[in-house]
Amino acid sequence: MSKQGKDANRRKQRRPGRHKKVVAKRAASGMATVEDLAAELGIGRNLAYELVVEGKIKAARFGRRWLIPRATIGKILSGEITPVFAPTTAAADIA
Repeated sequence: MSKQGKDANRRKQRRPGRHKKVVAKRAASGMATVEDLAAELGIGRNLAYELVVEGKIKAARFGRRWLIPRATIGKILSGEITPVFAPTTAAADIA
């Protein structure tokens, strides 16, 4: 086993159950990441980032992270808010 593999195993052994705690804490949080947004809407991560960056979905940037209020995701899922999915320039050129 490589040195990096051994170090990774040691880190995991020192903090058993940490991953479950982090996942539970993030799920209970009022904010979601772009990855959470993509998973809940059933879209790709790139499209989720595109919607956030273009301002079609309300989000706040903290350092390098984008955070989306879970209430906004709930409104999108319930149909109160409809983000506009405009075709990209490449798709528009094909048509």
